Amino acid sequence: MACSRKLLLISVLIAAAATAFAQPVSDGVRASPEDGGTRYWQVAGASRGLYLRATPSTGAPRISSYPAGTILNNLGCQSSDRRVWCDVQEVGGGPRGYVAAEYLVPAVAPHGAVLTGADESAFRAGQGDFDATGKIPCAQYAGQPMAQCDFGVARGGGGDATVVVSKLDGVKRTLFFQLGRAIGADTSQADGYGEFRAEVENDLTTIRVGAERYEIPYAVLFGG
Repeated sequence: MACSRKLLLISVLIAAAATAFAQPVSDGVRASPEDGGTRYWQVAGASRGLYLRATPSTGAPRISSYPAGTILNNLGCQSSDRRVWCDVQEVGGGPRGYVAAEYLVPAVAPHGAVLTGADESAFRAGQGDFDATGKIPCAQYAGQPMAQCDFGVARGGGGDATVVVSKLDGVKRTLFFQLGRAIGADTSQADGYGEFRAEVENDLTTIRVGAERYEIPYAVLFGG
């Protein structure tokens, strides 16, 4: 009997914690990362998918649908149509729109914590304020053997990072990561807008920007 009561108490506490995550803050709107809020949401409790809408209203056109577990960028929330709506975009890219906040919980980063506050790694990298420097395997042209390129990394925590690589010709290439996932590079018209691709095997991310190739170990992103 005592065991049953203990299990019931644990269930109530878990439910209360989940409800607390799903509630807006006291001013009726969840905090944005710039105001100290979570950087990322995870879709939860939407068994049939969570609709992404063009405006913060249940009557707004549907843009897309997210399955449970999808990780989204927190771009700010607001009260509208008698509920809280969050402006979001899927990590890695995709359409931007609004989802109902009651189906969101703070996402947990690979290192086991919830990231809060804005990620300033891109700004710091632009200032040359790096957490670590070194060399990584790289190649600039198709068929070229891998060589070693200098890099600097500014870390934002939890796998959020900006890596600046000095290519073999001296030109710099910037690579962007969220939650340990490569999401893009600073391509330009002069580059011919080379296609960005990333593959992960064990603790190594291989990135291709057009014909360029880079190998980024997890240690670059997470330290250690």
